[in-house]
Amino acid sequence: MGERASAAGGPKKRVVLELAMGLDIGGAETHIVSLSRALKDMGWKVLVASGGGRRVRDITDSGIEHFHVPLGSRNPLDMLRAYRALLHIVKTRNVDLLHAHARIPAWIGTYVSRRLGVPLVTTYHWTFVSGFPWNLVSRPGDLTIAVSDIVKDYIVKEFGFSPELITVIPNGIDCDEFRPVSREEYLKLRSGFFPDLAGGPVLVYASRMWPDLANTACQTVEAATILAGAYPDLRLLIAGDGDSLPKVERAAMEANSRAGRELVRCLGFVNDMAKLYQASDLVVGMSRVVLEAMACGKPCIVAGPQGDFGLVTPENAPELEKRNFISRGAPKPVKPDILAREIDEALRHPRLDEICLFGLELVRSEHSAEATARKVAAVYERLLWGNSEK
Repeated sequence: MGERASAAGGPKKRVVLELAMGLDIGGAETHIVSLSRALKDMGWKVLVASGGGRRVRDITDSGIEHFHVPLGSRNPLDMLRAYRALLHIVKTRNVDLLHAHARIPAWIGTYVSRRLGVPLVTTYHWTFVSGFPWNLVSRPGDLTIAVSDIVKDYIVKEFGFSPELITVIPNGIDCDEFRPVSREEYLKLRSGFFPDLAGGPVLVYASRMWPDLANTACQTVEAATILAGAYPDLRLLIAGDGDSLPKVERAAMEANSRAGRELVRCLGFVNDMAKLYQASDLVVGMSRVVLEAMACGKPCIVAGPQGDFGLVTPENAPELEKRNFISRGAPKPVKPDILAREIDEALRHPRLDEICLFGLELVRSEHSAEATARKVAAVYERLLWGNSEK
């Protein structure tokens, strides 16, 4: 494609179409929202196509056009409809580049890219299942982004992607939305959840409520039950939606019955996660949950289906960075007694303020939406204008 010149003599920002299965809950979906906003602020013309969801309004309220396309369906007829819809969008909106954020959008986007000669970038947010027939539909695009070194190594090994064409870029966090608050605002937010709460700690667990993640949520409920004796006013808020939410709700009801009070509250889908983190004293979760909470100045424990890393500290942060703060390769299993001990030790940690400040500075310097958008834009520019930087 020929270069377009701007009034200043440099290359002009072009039109990028972000492709997502849906825009509901989840780290990848939130990343697409923050990335689209940041790219728009940088001067890119951003369009988004997805199967819809509760985050679509965040896109449209930001002045970004959204197209409802069935990119989350494995139904062959839906996939054909999605292919035809994308062809129409690319042609009529003069799209210069496609960016797919999941396997089905990447698969469909590959054929659109080939048909119209528009370059395709794919982002792999997770270590998706491999083997037959999944490898047949796992496409790298012209260039690939992996959100961590672990994901990069996985897609090279399992899908045969070329490592030279992969750039590692962690997902970005909107540090204007996810930020520390004053003591007065913290107390006001807490009272919004628990008007009669005295001085007890408020814990937060957040994730999608898929079966394996719901198991971690239930383990966290058990950990809160163990801690209830030592912390009479302790509360645990659980955020997230999904098919396994009823299982977590049952665990919460049983815990509350044993405690004789409301110990655990299941919130389901939460649109304003920042206020939830800001009202908390400690957060348990993985990946984007941890990064968002650290951006709010909160201590975090990384725990998930594959194990428990414990409290994020300057000592274990380099290993967690390689994993995008997921639980893969964790040294301990997720067990209620271990998790309860870690929460108790974290709340009493003599260096807790220092650890929280470290996490805050780490997110602002390495994981802000602006920093991520600049890195993603460099990948776009490598395809559009021959920029050799990775």
